[in-house]
Amino acid sequence: MFLILLLSVFFLKYYRTAVKFKRKYKNQAALIKAERDRISGEIHDEIGSGLTAIKLYAEHSARSKPAVRELKIMEEMIGEITLKIREIIWSSNTDSDHLESLIYFMEDQIRKLFEHTDTAFTSELPAFIPSIELQSQSRRDCYLIAKEIAHNVLKHAQATQVKLLIEVEKDQLIFSIKDNGTGFDPAAQRSTGVGMENIRIRTERLKAGLIIENYRGTRVRINIPMKYNVHL
Repeated sequence: MFLILLLSVFFLKYYRTAVKFKRKYKNQAALIKAERDRISGEIHDEIGSGLTAIKLYAEHSARSKPAVRELKIMEEMIGEITLKIREIIWSSNTDSDHLESLIYFMEDQIRKLFEHTDTAFTSELPAFIPSIELQSQSRRDCYLIAKEIAHNVLKHAQATQVKLLIEVEKDQLIFSIKDNGTGFDPAAQRSTGVGMENIRIRTERLKAGLIIENYRGTRVRINIPMKYNVHL
């Protein structure tokens, strides 16, 4: 009788462990599928549309002598697609989940954005970066916020100088982008700017603080609490 009871307890424990493992496996499989779908969607939307645009431009240029301006536009399109491919590879690579990877990738990509422009880019990074693993969505949101801010500077600020400052203080990641341009009207951007709305959505998802200052240009500062965005 005791042996039967012991075997019953053992098999019950084994069954519960098996069910728990199966549930965990299903969750992991669902996450992998969702990530694959996201990457597939990005490749289709971002890369596919870009290649189609280049193809149409090339066909148009083939029918007439390609002007310098048209070749320049094609070069810019190819550059944008290259950037998108680099972003997709980075965002899908789990080795990139570390804070150090985010900081260096962010700095490198924004530097490239201003590389062939009239705006001088400088940056200041932390001397010490703690070993912290971030959630994949969080690091992606951080990067896309910084990229959107930099794009706004390039398109609208008419700035000659821009600086990226990244700091790690206690339990916060802080980054700011400062330019010496014409200034920024948050109220106008709130009502008409899709890019600014994307920044607000991403900062809310990160539970981050967003500060916009206008003095001799514009300074946008993002304070990101680590505790909500680390990989558990």
